[in-house]
Amino acid sequence: MRILLMAGGAGTRLWPLSTEERPKQFLPLLSDKSLLAETYARVLPISDDVFVATSRRHARLVREQLPALKPRQILAEPARRNSGPALLSAALAFEQEGDPITAAIPSDQTVADADAFRRALAAGEKAAESASVVVFAVSPTRPETDYGYIEVREDTAEDGIEVVRFIEKPSAAQAEEHLQAGFFWNAGIFVFRPSRFLAEARRVAGELLAGVEGYRRALAAGDSGGAQEAYESLPTISIDYAVMEKAARVRAVRLRAGWSDVGTWRSVRDLRGPSDDRQNLIVSATPVLAPGVRDTAIVLAEEGLLVLPFDREAELKGAVDRMRAKRADAKPHARASKPVRKTRWT
Repeated sequence: MRILLMAGGAGTRLWPLSTEERPKQFLPLLSDKSLLAETYARVLPISDDVFVATSRRHARLVREQLPALKPRQILAEPARRNSGPALLSAALAFEQEGDPITAAIPSDQTVADADAFRRALAAGEKAAESASVVVFAVSPTRPETDYGYIEVREDTAEDGIEVVRFIEKPSAAQAEEHLQAGFFWNAGIFVFRPSRFLAEARRVAGELLAGVEGYRRALAAGDSGGAQEAYESLPTISIDYAVMEKAARVRAVRLRAGWSDVGTWRSVRDLRGPSDDRQNLIVSATPVLAPGVRDTAIVLAEEGLLVLPFDREAELKGAVDRMRAKRADAKPHARASKPVRKTRWT
């Protein structure tokens, strides 16, 4: 099995530690290793045929954190266009290299049971022999609005469970309905044989795939400028919206491994443990006093200071986007001699 680690991201949900320059997969949030390095170590027992899809902006970080990778194993795209173009581009390359069954795995997730995770990957590899793509289904523990959901039709086949439909990021009321109806979370992990996956993508997202093929033709011709222009012309879209919601012959395997997408400060608190007896998470190199504060993330980094009650986490991404937009608007008015402040992990 070939492994494709997905290492993109905008660095908004775990601001101020996670930034555009160093998204969360490059941070040691749960141990002394980054999430990317932990994911890499987790898959090595079943395959050393590992590639990383990232942007040119983050290729240096990938090389630093995974020095064993050869240059050809780092697929550095010229711009950030979400998982749709990146995954299709990798699938096109892999189809030409022998069409190996491939597991595309986000590098910013974690699991509590690595052995169970690897067993699920093996089950996904088997199911991929007859499916267009295999997804991983996680039993939900709460009505989460930031996750995609999967409705399945239970059957007795050995090649996974039939997927009926995908639901991306529902409302709070819909998430509660999906929880009660027995739907699963979509872990965002895909296992497929590139030729079959691309055939389905050509059927449901032909225009997008044609654009990615144009990018790869320019790459093969050594036309770096044309390749960059072609990639930058592609839409910013996830593989879920671009392909999965419309795909047929999709199967699912159950993932029972203590999965978390480490997507919120609350999840970091739950995985690391609280910083005090009031269930706060405090991340700071300097002392922090917060008398009377409960269930709050207090994070101090070079990028800024965050004080965020866990029940308001849904507001963080929008707040970060607005702050960055204001900074971008003010940048032309800043003095040219002002030094650039770099992010530093401590």
